[in-house]
Amino acid sequence: MENIPLLRDIVVLMAVSVPLSMLLSRFGLPTVVGFLLTGVLIGPYGFGLVTDVHTVETLAQIGVVLLLFTIGIEFSISKLLNIRREGIMGGGLQVGLTVLFVLGLALLFGQSLSVALLLGFIISLSSTAIVLKLLSDRGEVSSPQGNFSVGVLIFQDLAVVLMVMVLQSIGLNDGATAFDIAKKLGVSFIAFAVIVAGVVWLMPRLFDQVVKLRNREVFILTIVLVCLGTAWFTSLFGLSLALGAFIAGLAISESEYSSQIVAEVIPFRDTFSSLFFISIGMLLDLSYFAGQVHWVVLLVIAIVAVKALIVIGVGQILKYPFRLSVIVGLNLAQIGEFSFILMNMGQDYNMLNEGFYQALLAASIISMALTPFIHQRSAKLAWGAGRLLGMAGAREGHKKTHLSNHVIIIGYGLNGRNLARVLKETGIPHAIMEMNMERVKAAKAEGHTAYFGDASHPEIFRRLAVEKAKMVVTAISDPISTRIIVKNAREMNSAVSILVRTRYIKEVEDLYRLGANQVIPEEFETSVEIFARVLKDYRVPSNIIQNQIDLIRQEGYAMFRSPSITGDRLSRLSAILEKTVMDTYYVDSPCSIAGTTVKDLDLRKKSGATIIAIARDNAAHTNPTPDFRIEAGDILVLLGSHAQLAAAFNLLNDRCPLPEAPRGE
Repeated sequence: MENIPLLRDIVVLMAVSVPLSMLLSRFGLPTVVGFLLTGVLIGPYGFGLVTDVHTVETLAQIGVVLLLFTIGIEFSISKLLNIRREGIMGGGLQVGLTVLFVLGLALLFGQSLSVALLLGFIISLSSTAIVLKLLSDRGEVSSPQGNFSVGVLIFQDLAVVLMVMVLQSIGLNDGATAFDIAKKLGVSFIAFAVIVAGVVWLMPRLFDQVVKLRNREVFILTIVLVCLGTAWFTSLFGLSLALGAFIAGLAISESEYSSQIVAEVIPFRDTFSSLFFISIGMLLDLSYFAGQVHWVVLLVIAIVAVKALIVIGVGQILKYPFRLSVIVGLNLAQIGEFSFILMNMGQDYNMLNEGFYQALLAASIISMALTPFIHQRSAKLAWGAGRLLGMAGAREGHKKTHLSNHVIIIGYGLNGRNLARVLKETGIPHAIMEMNMERVKAAKAEGHTAYFGDASHPEIFRRLAVEKAKMVVTAISDPISTRIIVKNAREMNSAVSILVRTRYIKEVEDLYRLGANQVIPEEFETSVEIFARVLKDYRVPSNIIQNQIDLIRQEGYAMFRSPSITGDRLSRLSAILEKTVMDTYYVDSPCSIAGTTVKDLDLRKKSGATIIAIARDNAAHTNPTPDFRIEAGDILVLLGSHAQLAAAFNLLNDRCPLPEAPRGE
């Protein structure tokens, strides 16, 4: 009987990770935490259920390679070039300041330059996987704090490439001088540039040929070959496997095949990435942790505090409101998954002893596990910190607006810009509040009254003369701030009309309860647009489509929020649709109805369908009179139920036989 130890180990880790992840998901924790705990439980320092740790680590490295491959594809060269304020400035300042602070602190405690630099790199990185998952679950990816967080995370992921190069230059030449490190780094960059140029030239051409085969199996094998092959080839020049995979992904990011490639790779990436996190958990020595728990806890507190304070400072430099800066600082205060790669490199190059390595490893795992709990409370903590320090959240000392009977627009994104433009063209007074300084400048350049600040703060909101406003429109993607703005607006002006844009239908009830007059959930409006286009393709008249939309929108989307009333409404919709279907009929030249009048045809009496228009020579003759004469080439526009239209078509086809097919000789 065959015995495959690796297969047994994989079955064990999957059997433990799946139920554990399901359990943690019920408590709102990401699967990454479940994978880490799985590794701790089944590893050699836990219950010892998995013995072949080295092989699992090897498979885990494949997960890292695939992860960076997909990151390269999803970033794309164009996205890299478009990283602006939050990415380049925010991410650059966060990584740079964190590395410098940890570097100086480590040198002060007697660590060598190489170890101090390694510690700076490790602590500067945050968890892209965990933070993006939490932001996505709460619909905050496109919110101001989401934009700030994503920009910093993107820069961190790119900085990993440079960090790996620096550590390889140091590790492969222990005790090297700064000149030696710079020289080695220069050689690495030259090799990097040559490989990038070769891959960028070769990959698109390779996929062009593979796609012509129209063979999915060959396509998938080519993806794996490109990813792993480039990683292996890059490693021959002393660079990391992950770096090679990133180059391969970047090379094909702009091709038309990138979306399909990502779709094919994701299942492999997620499977092997889970092994990576599990393998990290296996490395944690529980006996060491139990004996040094007080030092590990102090290290976690120090890491979270330092990272949060630095991000808050960066947010203030970028002129973000203090509350938002605190939220982002707390959300990015953990150590990231790529830090584990740097830890392993540090141990391979003898930069970290076992005790130091275990302390960092334990602190990293704990900080990642704490992130969901911190994220849930970050908004309340930010408000508390703002009140304690007297930070109102705005930097402009503008006076209260002189406007009255005006519209207040919160947010100058796509919706806010379109509304402001229309209000300006129609001469309706309005004022804009935005937390992105670049957008404030853009609004002022367009001739709008615009202010920088956090409208969720009562003092800032009051400066917009909300007590004199006719309407408040919130067009932001921050659900917490939206609720606060609605509540404050209703308390400050009981007569003001409040219109809210939100992302999900589940938020509608809360916003109405807080005082909103109208709530427009994007999720619902997308569904409206979909069914409207479907009905249009079935030639349902536009007025009937509009009736359907108006009917569903009545009572604040009550149909979707109250299932008990959907039955009657849906039956009414079905009745309308059944009675108001529209279709067209072309009158060919051999048709006997050509030359007859609408009265002679008597279609309505015979079938129940009505001719509502006749199209002739690019002109529409609506509501034709009984004496209107039908000619060959006309298009009859018919209105009726499905049964009535079917009967009408049968009558017309009887008088308009199809021409006979030509007979062969």
